[in-house]
Amino acid sequence: MINIKQKLGFTLIELLVVTTIIIILSTIGLVSYRTTGKNARDSKRRADLETVRQALVLYRSDVGTYPSGTYDNITATLNGAGYLSLPIPRDPRYPDRVYSYSGGGATFTLTVTLENDESDYLVYNP
Repeated sequence: MINIKQKLGFTLIELLVVTTIIIILSTIGLVSYRTTGKNARDSKRRADLETVRQALVLYRSDVGTYPSGTYDNITATLNGAGYLSLPIPRDPRYPDRVYSYSGGGATFTLTVTLENDESDYLVYNP
C-alpha cells in the first residue's frame, strides 16, 4: 500500500517567505523611485541655472553689465529684453521658492540647493 498524502494549500512558512520577499522588493523599488525623482529634479535645477547663465552672458555682451536685483527682477529683465523665454525657470519641487541671484556690473552668482545631497550648486559668470 502506498500512502499518498495530498497537499491542499500553502503552509504558514511558505506564505511568510513570499510575503517577506514581496515587502523587500517593494522597499527596494520605493527607495529607487525616490532617488530617481531627486536626481531628475536636481538635473532640472542645474539646467535652469545654465539657461539663466547663458541669458545673462548674452545680456552682458549686448548691454555691457549684468543686471542687478533679485532673481525675479533679473529674469523679468532678461525676458523683457528677449534673452529668456517664458516660463521663467523655477524650482521643480517648490515653485514658490526662487533660485538665488547676486550680482550686477561685472559679476554674478546663481545658487540653488540640491535635494540629493543638500549641497549648494553655484554658477558664476564666465
